[in-house]
Amino acid sequence: MQRIVILFLTGAAVTILSINCSKSSSKSGSNSTTAGNSDSILVNLGENIILPSYQQLATAVNSLDSSIGDFNSSPNATKLGNVQALFKTAYVAWQSASEYDYFGPASTNQPVLSALNVWPTNATLIDSNIRINSDNVNTFANTAAKGFPALDYLLFGAGGNTLTNYTSDAEAANRKSYLAAVSADIKTESNAVLTAWSASGSNYINTFITGSGNSVSSSLGLLINSMDQDFEILKNDRLGIPLGLIPVGVTSPVLPQEVEAYYSGISAQLALAQLKAVQGIFLGNSVKGNGLGLITYLVNAKAQYNGGLLSDSITAAFTLDVTDLQAVPDPLSQTIQSNPASAQAAFNESQKLVALLKTDMPSALGVLITYGDNDGD
Repeated sequence: MQRIVILFLTGAAVTILSINCSKSSSKSGSNSTTAGNSDSILVNLGENIILPSYQQLATAVNSLDSSIGDFNSSPNATKLGNVQALFKTAYVAWQSASEYDYFGPASTNQPVLSALNVWPTNATLIDSNIRINSDNVNTFANTAAKGFPALDYLLFGAGGNTLTNYTSDAEAANRKSYLAAVSADIKTESNAVLTAWSASGSNYINTFITGSGNSVSSSLGLLINSMDQDFEILKNDRLGIPLGLIPVGVTSPVLPQEVEAYYSGISAQLALAQLKAVQGIFLGNSVKGNGLGLITYLVNAKAQYNGGLLSDSITAAFTLDVTDLQAVPDPLSQTIQSNPASAQAAFNESQKLVALLKTDMPSALGVLITYGDNDGD
């Protein structure tokens, strides 16, 4: 999953766009755009959506890490089943926080949080690390041998023989050590980002809610760029590459081994969780109910699209995409071979939604897209 970041802006363009956006917002009276003041939309997004997402992730990975410690102390089928269930819960929680990977603490902390989900994992490298009892997962060489994809392989890769790998296998002790190291790294990195966002920690939440405006460095600019980049990973990496549709214009065979969560078989579930998280950012859906979201900026600006409101078009596009993705059964690796039409329908809707989120919405709000890809969109 590589993304090429392209920075392209002109100071004059940004200034003009910022003035226009501020005028639209001030007319509505629903949010402040005065420098240094909190923006009520950003407050809802930050305090009621982003921060709870990181809290949910931290809680999930902490429980997972504790269960792995218990499993390693005396492996049995019951404990393995518990670990596998908690892994799935944590992986789903990851999808609800991945939208913020490309700005703020998730991108400035080292290692970057997105490195916890580089797939497909390198099973050969993991096996080699286990064989030589090397637990240092945070080297460049081990980028594809850590994080959630590595746990996916360690906990499900042996099929029905997984328990044997941790009990009677000759490398059981080393494997338990590697399992613990991967889990501990996930826990450490996830908790560090939560601490950085929290008011009781580095208080990035305050930086976010006071970062008003629509410049490249504003919270709105950073959030839209990060969310769009993450959503393109859903379209391209989670669906397009396994379906053989990426690169665009190149006829490729389906690649079932390229799906996320190949071994646990929850690829479509993870994609749906991510899509709903992006939808929640747009609509302002939070732990406290429906509130202010990116849609509010569009409504305030009265942004038009095809003779109607752009906000309505994007809302409808989300509904269609969720419906299509809900119809894609897991395991995705089998679906793209036996019934690729359902997955391709979800890909097609995601492609339409990308255009709205990456082109039309930023244009209406005066936000510059500062990342790029070469997938043909």
